[in-house]
Amino acid sequence: MSAGLAPARPNKRALGRPRGSNTDARREMIICAAVRVFAYRGYDAATLQDVADLVDITRPAVHHYFPGKAPLYRAALDRAYDMVVPPMAEHPLDRFTAPPHGDLRLACALLGTSLAQTHRIADIAPRISSVSADLRRLCEEAVGADENRAELLVAVIVGRWVLTAAELTWLDVVAGADPL
Repeated sequence: MSAGLAPARPNKRALGRPRGSNTDARREMIICAAVRVFAYRGYDAATLQDVADLVDITRPAVHHYFPGKAPLYRAALDRAYDMVVPPMAEHPLDRFTAPPHGDLRLACALLGTSLAQTHRIADIAPRISSVSADLRRLCEEAVGADENRAELLVAVIVGRWVLTAAELTWLDVVAGADPL
C-alpha cells in the first residue's frame, strides 16, 4: 500500500465498546465501509484493517461481526446490489444515462469490479452470478425482444460500472465515512 492512500490511524483506541454504541448501527457502518473499500481496492487488495480504519474501530471488532473477509465481502456485495438493482427495475434506462454519485457510485463500482472478475468472485460470493442474470433480465425488459440491444445495454452498464471503479480515488472512499 502506498503512502497517502489510507487514512491516518488514530494514536490509540480506548478499550471496550464506545458508550452509547449500537450493535446494529455498528454492523451497518462496517458494511458501508466495506462497500467503499472493496469498490476501491477490490477483493484481493482490501483488508479488514482498511475497513476497521474507515469506521475507526479495531480489526478484532470487525471480526466480532464478520468472521473473515469473504463474509464481509458477501455482505458488501449484497448491500451494493440492494442499492443499485431494485431502483433500476423501476427505471432501467434512466438509472444509467447519468453517472452515479455518492454512495451509489461506490455501489456501482463494487458491482462492476466484481462482474469483471466473476470467474474468481463467484467462488467467494455466488450472488455475483445472480447480479449478472438480473441485470440481463432487466435490460431485456427495458428494450423488448431485441436480444442484441439487451446485450449492448448490459455491456454499457457494466462498462460504466467498471469505469466508475477505475476513476475512484481514496478521497471518494473516505468522504462520507462517518465513524460511530
